Amino acid sequence: MFVTEKLNTLSELIETKSFSEQLKNILQQQYVNLEATLLRAKVLREFSKLKVHYIIQSEIQAEQASLAFLFAPFILANLNKTVIYNTPATEPVLNILNTYYQAEKKQTLKIDEVLSTLNIYLDLSLTELEESDFLYLSLIKALCRADVSSIFIITNLNINPEKRNELEIFFKVSIRLISTQHQEKIIDSGELNTRKLLFKNKDADYIKLCEKFSEINAELLQYCDSYNTQQSIHLIEDMFYAEHIYEKLSVYAEYMQTCLQHQNSVFSPRL
Repeated sequence: MFVTEKLNTLSELIETKSFSEQLKNILQQQYVNLEATLLRAKVLREFSKLKVHYIIQSEIQAEQASLAFLFAPFILANLNKTVIYNTPATEPVLNILNTYYQAEKKQTLKIDEVLSTLNIYLDLSLTELEESDFLYLSLIKALCRADVSSIFIITNLNINPEKRNELEIFFKVSIRLISTQHQEKIIDSGELNTRKLLFKNKDADYIKLCEKFSEINAELLQYCDSYNTQQSIHLIEDMFYAEHIYEKLSVYAEYMQTCLQHQNSVFSPRL
């Protein structure tokens, strides 16, 4: 697909899975010259003052504890990190976010504008793709940004460690893998009480859920800062209890909802 040999490593990252014809068509539609875009971002990366953490997560199903990572952008933003979080807009994700804003609505916003204002952008994929295609497309979107310094891939698919290492070196970006294979089940997101999860007052069940979510996110946090496991867990737990995650989420939701209303008023037909 690519003229530059190293770029072909992209299509070999996921073991036994390469780019599908559907993905190739999408890439042709979205990029005039994908190879040039990737190489330009590679060259400019070392000059970028902004360091973006780009989180890619495979689709979250009902009762999966990996729902915890939905809160990762707000955890990192509390530590003054700039984050783009990319995951399919599955029902568990929308069950949480729709409490705060119309997350299922297609956005026409420029990511850079949102990042400059809030340091967070949730890129919820509304396109139905195979899991491998979604990960490949998200990875390419991340690598096309010169300001992305680290990429987290959260999936249960098998990633080729040698290809990952080659991509890291070639693109001068950190690529971290977080497996979701062994996580326990949790309460269904449709029944999850975010006020108990994100506010100070928690019953026994939500104390345990908060502990689990903190433990899951601790691995990601350790890649971003020099905290050990226990420090990371305690820091994240404090954010859940001190309502810091809720504050970030509510500010983000208010901003996005305002933009959505403006977007709808602009494009609505006049009578």
